Parts: sequence; C-alpha cells; structure tokens
Amino acid sequence: MGNLLRFKASTNVKSLIGKDLVTDEITAVFELVKNSYDADAREVTIEFYGLKEGNGKIIISDNGTGMDLYDIENKWMVIGTESKKGKEYSDIFRRPLNGDKGIGRFSVDRLGRKLSLSAVKTNSDINILMNFDWEIFEKNYSSIDEVNIPYRTELIDGQEEIQGVSLEISDLRDVWDKANISKLITSLRHFKSPFEIDDNFSIWVYAPDYFEEWIEIKSYKLEDISNLWVQVEIPRDNPTEINIVVNRDGIEYEETYPNIYEFGPIFSKVYFFDTPSKIRFKSRMGIRVKDFGNIRLYRDDFRIHPYGEEFNDWLELDRRKVQGTSRFFGTRDLIGFVQITKKHNKKIEVLTNRQGLIENSYYQQLKELLLDYAIKTLEKYFFKKSKNELFVESRKNVEEAVRELKRVAKEIQKKSPDTAKMLRQLSDVVQKSQAEQAAFVKNQEEVLNVYKRVANKEVLLHKIIHEALIRIQKVKTVSSSGKRKIRNYNNNEPFDDFLELITRDFGKIDKLTEDAKDYLKSARDHLMRERNREIINLKNFTLQVLSGFEEEFQQHSISANLEASSDLIYKIDREDFKTIINNFINNSIKSLKSSDGTDKEIKIRITENQRFIVFIFGDNGMGVPEHIRDRIFDPFFSTTGGFGMGLSIIDEIVKEYQGEFNLSRNYTSGAEFQIKLRK
Repeated sequence: MGNLLRFKASTNVKSLIGKDLVTDEITAVFELVKNSYDADAREVTIEFYGLKEGNGKIIISDNGTGMDLYDIENKWMVIGTESKKGKEYSDIFRRPLNGDKGIGRFSVDRLGRKLSLSAVKTNSDINILMNFDWEIFEKNYSSIDEVNIPYRTELIDGQEEIQGVSLEISDLRDVWDKANISKLITSLRHFKSPFEIDDNFSIWVYAPDYFEEWIEIKSYKLEDISNLWVQVEIPRDNPTEINIVVNRDGIEYEETYPNIYEFGPIFSKVYFFDTPSKIRFKSRMGIRVKDFGNIRLYRDDFRIHPYGEEFNDWLELDRRKVQGTSRFFGTRDLIGFVQITKKHNKKIEVLTNRQGLIENSYYQQLKELLLDYAIKTLEKYFFKKSKNELFVESRKNVEEAVRELKRVAKEIQKKSPDTAKMLRQLSDVVQKSQAEQAAFVKNQEEVLNVYKRVANKEVLLHKIIHEALIRIQKVKTVSSSGKRKIRNYNNNEPFDDFLELITRDFGKIDKLTEDAKDYLKSARDHLMRERNREIINLKNFTLQVLSGFEEEFQQHSISANLEASSDLIYKIDREDFKTIINNFINNSIKSLKSSDGTDKEIKIRITENQRFIVFIFGDNGMGVPEHIRDRIFDPFFSTTGGFGMGLSIIDEIVKEYQGEFNLSRNYTSGAEFQIKLRK
C-alpha cells in the first residue's frame, strides 16, 4: 500500500459556512429558529438587550428536546453532520425537518463574535454550559480540530422542569435598529403557516429598546390578502350535509347540499388570487403564490406530503385549466388546505411510509368533493361576466384564431401553396364576419341605451307609485285600527277615554296622509332633478326610518333590531336610502304576517370594509322558495299580491352606487339579503 494523505479543515472553514455563507443577520436568526422547530420545541424566544448602549446581545432560547454531552460532541460540533440525513420528520410532533446540512449552528458566528451555550436534554438534570470566542479560531489556530472548547456542567434543581437550548450571542456584528427588528418580525411571520392549523410552535420577540411588550409572531391571514375564498365543510354534528360559505369582497354567501360521499366530516378553505392579490401576497409573504404551493392536505393538523407542494398538482387543476383558460383556475391561482381526521375519515388511508394517501375510491371521492364544491364554486363566483365582457372575450378569441390561421398558412406555403391560399381566404372570411358582428352589436347597444333611458323613467314612475302605495297602506292600517275600536266600543266605558283613543288614531292618519303628500311632492321634484348625494349618519337615519313603522311592528308583534356603529357615514341620496329600507321592511312585514312563528324579528346590520359599505337585512319569516329564487328581482313578480317592484327598485338604486344586491342566505324560516355600496 502506498503512502496516504487525508484532508484537514482549516479554521477558515468555520467562516466559510458561517458568517460568509449566511449572507445577512435576518437569515441567520431564521436558521436558528428552524433548528428549534426541528428540535420539537413548543416555543422559541428571541431577546435583544443593550442595543442602544453599544453592548448589545441576542438570546435565542427554546424548550425543545435539548442536547446532552454526547449530542454536543457528536452532532452539534461536527461540521456537516449527517444526524438528520434521511430523516424527514421530527420525533415528537412529526414536523417536516427544515435543516439537514449540519451547518445552521454556525449562523451564530454570523450574528456575533461570542457565544454562550446552555443545553439541557429532555428528562435530564444536567445543564451543559460552553463559551465560544469565534475570533480565537482565526487568530491562534490553523486547523479547526486544534481548537479546544472547555465546558462545564451544573446540576439542575429537581423542582425545575427545564429542557432545551439557549444561545446568548454577544459582541454583535450588525446594528440592530428598529427597522431591522421589524424586518426580522416580518421574515418570521413567513415561517408560520397562514392556515388555521395548530403547529404547536410559537415564536416570541422581545426588544425593550424599541418595543415595550413581547411580540408574538403570527402569520399573515390570507383573508387579508385574497378578495375571494370558499370554505367547504362536512360538519361533525351533521355529516349528512355539505356546507359552503363563499366570501367575496367581504360579503358572505351560503349554500348547503346533501353529502353524497362515503366519508366525513372534513374541513377545507381555498383562496383565489387574481393579479392584484398576487402582488399583495408577494409583498407581504416574500414569495410568489405559485412558489408557495396550492392545496395542502392535513390529517389531525399534520401535513401529508407531497400534496400541495409547488410542483404537486394532485387535483389535476392545470390540466383542466388548459381546456378552458378563461373559465378554470390552475395551481398558480389558488392556495388552500384540507383537514381530515384519522378518527372520522378512516376510509381515507395514509400510506405506511406517510408519503401520500392510498389512491382508493375514497381518495377519488375526496378529490371530486374539492373540485366540485370548492374549486368550481370559486370559479362560479369569479367568472360572473356581463354580456359585454363575454363579447370582448369572444372577439379576442376570434383574433387569436385568425392569427393562428395566418401562421399555419405561412408555414405550409412552400409545401402546399393552394392550401395556404385557402387558409388565408378562410381567415379573411372569419375576420370580415367578426367585424360585421361587432358593428351589429354596437348598433344594438346604441338602441339598448335608448330603451334604457326610457325604461329608467318608467322604473322611476313605478318606484313613486310603489312608495305611495306603501304610505297608503300605513294609512289603511291605522284606519282599520280606528274602525276596530269603534266597532268594539262598549257604552259602559268612559266616552272621554274612547274619544281620546279615536282622536289619537285620526291624528296618526292626518300625519301619514301629510307624509304621503310630502312624498308625492318630493317624488315630483325628484323627477326634475339629479340625485342629491350627501353625507348621512347611517345608524341615525335608519332609526329615523324605522320609527315610521312602529304602529305596524306593534300590531303584528314584530321586533326590529339594528346593529351599526354610531359613527358610520356614507354619501348617498336620502330618498334612495330611505327607499331601500322602506322596501325591505315592508317585504319583511308581509313575510312575517304569513309566518306561524311567535318571535317575529327583523334584523338590520350595517358594517364596512376597505371597499364597501355593507347592509344586511334579515327576518325569520317565510323565506324564499327555492323554485323562485332566480325570479325575485324581476319587476312585477310578486308572491304576496303586491306590486312586485320592491326588490327590483332596490336593485336599480344599488347599481347607481356601483354596488351589488344578493340573496345571501335562505332558510326554511327567513331569509337574509346583502347589499354592498362602493365607497
């Protein structure tokens, strides 16, 4: 055998994989937090002291599994150790391991020149203490194995339950100002999952020089970024149903279907990201939507890999999107999670190696559920397009087809000039046909606009008549009450008391008659003027309108409740707002009069979000029968024998304010309507 040589590691290797490899201080802290996560810590704290005095230090502590002397000597102090190689999950919480290169510990060198380490192994009463001066490595030694690091041990009081690792880093290499610590907090927020999953891991930051209190690191909520998401649930208390809640621009819509699948309960939430929300996601999360992943799968709060990873399209969304780019979502548009449980979903089985599910019929049913009730529901609420939008899209498709025909004609010109000529002629015919169609649509739109102007006047007249009828109905109500009192008058009763009651009723009739006259006068003026928008206090004005219905509320034992902030304001025409409330209240009274319920109630809630003022009107009356849900906004359609203009009038007013009007919830007893008016 010939002479042998072996590699040696210079002390410089410590810097190469430490302060030189870890490019910035934020990344260095992040790497140490990852180590705590891998060690099954429930909590890691990051403390900053003395930053303004110039003798700052950072203490990073966790309550993970800790280390004993063997771990420190054979793992922590071995560069590039393979202690995590081939190991995918942590021992206790089955967390996917983040660090596997054995160099993360040298992040402390990037942060500061000195380190004091304290480590206690789980179920041990020995604390191991070590001090490192990284400058010694470079100044006094040439080979890293020549450096001796002393250690000492101390016995922990048996009354204390201490475990984990604490790193105190001093002689800091960087200036940690308020901006830098805020940047660290933002970076750590990316570590936390944005999903409502309990990962048993909390992160706390304390920097008394800049922040008075401890700061808990919480993830960004995707609800703050996405404008459209869906929640699909087979509930534990009623697994025969599939409950869907869609949130679009802060407004919720509910749907319920029978559970046709052979499993349950499950819970899922999927968020859609259009271009603006993708930009917001990148800005806040520091990663693109498409790089984050798509629909992740959890069982009992633990990830099942590889579902939802960046390149894992287990729901085959991208293949489906190819078939309809303008109608379907792909993995780059969605982020979400599905939560199943071992106890309640025994037929959805995990592979023995825990890498995926057994692809049996129940797995296929799970995919079908998510596609049909989550993805397709989101698409239904997003791809609601006006006829004009559909025409524009159609024209774009025709133009692309013409370009493709011309491209193919050019390619086959040499091989088959006759075919190329035919394709060019065909493209000319398609182009001419599309131009003629565009001209026809434009003419029809001009005619339609004329009819719209006439129709708007007609709708306004119907609105006036409808409002007048509401006021006349109030007069009739009070008049009927007076007639009933006269009819039931007993001669034995004091006549003066009876006269006072009758006089009061006639006073109400006079007041209501004057109100009707005033309304007709204002309606006449309304025909002659533009809408007069002014800032009004929504709560106060609503209470004022509700006071006009007190007689009917009392007569039919109806309670009316308003929930609104006292400082909520909006710029709107008073008559428009009054018309909206009047119509809803009038419709609710009709519905409640026909109801057999004893606790008759009308609820009005007014809230706001960043883009809209939101009005929610609900009652526990008769509800809206399923077979007429699509017709209730049609003019003159009525199920109560009324004029049939109430909801269509509201719809017209809402459109004036660039808003939306929807039946959001429909129960067997009662319904809830939602209006959102753009700010």
